[in-house]
Amino acid sequence: MFELFALRKKNNAAKNRYLLSCFLLLAGGGAATKSHAVASPDDTFKPYVSSTLLYDSNFLRQSDNGTPIPGQSDKSDFIKQAKAGFDMDWIIGRQHVVVKANVNQNWFQNFSTLDYTGWDTQAQWNWHLGNNLDGQIGYNNAQTLSTFGQLNSLIGNLVNSQRAFAEGGYLFHPNGKIKLGWFRTENQFDSAAREASNNIENNAELNLQYLSPTGSIWGLRVLGTDGQYPQRQITPGSTLDTAYTRMNYSVTGDWHANGKTRVDGLVGYTQQFYEHYNFRDFDDITAQINLHWQASEKTLLELSGRRLINQSDTLFSSFYLTQGVWFNLNWKATPKITLDVPMSYQEQQYDLGGSNTGIAGFDQTKDKVSNVGLNLLYYPVQSISIGPVLNYEKRDSNNVLRSYETKSAGVNLQAAF
Repeated sequence: MFELFALRKKNNAAKNRYLLSCFLLLAGGGAATKSHAVASPDDTFKPYVSSTLLYDSNFLRQSDNGTPIPGQSDKSDFIKQAKAGFDMDWIIGRQHVVVKANVNQNWFQNFSTLDYTGWDTQAQWNWHLGNNLDGQIGYNNAQTLSTFGQLNSLIGNLVNSQRAFAEGGYLFHPNGKIKLGWFRTENQFDSAAREASNNIENNAELNLQYLSPTGSIWGLRVLGTDGQYPQRQITPGSTLDTAYTRMNYSVTGDWHANGKTRVDGLVGYTQQFYEHYNFRDFDDITAQINLHWQASEKTLLELSGRRLINQSDTLFSSFYLTQGVWFNLNWKATPKITLDVPMSYQEQQYDLGGSNTGIAGFDQTKDKVSNVGLNLLYYPVQSISIGPVLNYEKRDSNNVLRSYETKSAGVNLQAAF
């Protein structure tokens, strides 16, 4: 269990990364002030503070059939969070700069070894050059405690995630646009027990789009990915590779049927090739279709069907296929009260590729996850919000050690200045 306590020793290095990120973001904003352009009246700088209290009946997502954690008789936890940050929108002519940053401290009543300092920073420049060239350049850095839904045990799970991206588009015809993009993602876990999951991906994409006079957009997208697990080693008996390449080919669409109905998403084909273990290569149809229906001035219904390949957060599998439906009801009951009711059902399949053997002698792992929540947001005054939240989640698995049930309830208080 020494890895758990290593989290605290590494906090100083993590905090330094955060301070560096904030410095770069602020330096970027400061550099922009050297322009002689006059800022738009729509520019905003909004600092805020917030506090959250959350109860989770099964924080580690443990099964009743699993082995109890030594010294822990209770699976529930109370989590307290204090956060401070700011949001900035800055417009100079046709240029748009967005900077967001917050730092948060988190305390756990039961699993106190998980206490951590987190942050979330973002800087993005939406640029325009003439009438035919535009794009985005940006950087994100966040440190948070990753979900325990795939680990189901008390393991250090603090992860630092970085994303740098650049994209440019050229309007070569009133109804035709070509876009080129690049982005790099890096996920680094703080605990030695999770280093094998550290991941780096470099991605390049090409989009050809048809811009309909009615506002709809149809396109063809090709996305290539080069991925690595820099802390992994090829060892006898292991089937986890150290590198891979992936290709995604898809048809994309954003259809504005009318003033109330919009459908967007993609349908495509994904191929993944591993560097050493070719028998783990896989390919499959992938898709995501989203329906947005503004049923009334106060009511928005959203329905999404997805069949996607996601990065796994387990110690034994790198990727999994998820397919299911997601639904959300958003109701603005009054100018001060908003209600969200999210629901989802998904089936997850692990151990993709030629091997159909899961861990510990079980068959290929297959899970069914159901989730329903209720989020209420109340503004007693314009600058203060109170948000009670409720959530229920259940997973049924062919691996009895992965089945679990959990309930959570909490409240968030935020004040903006």
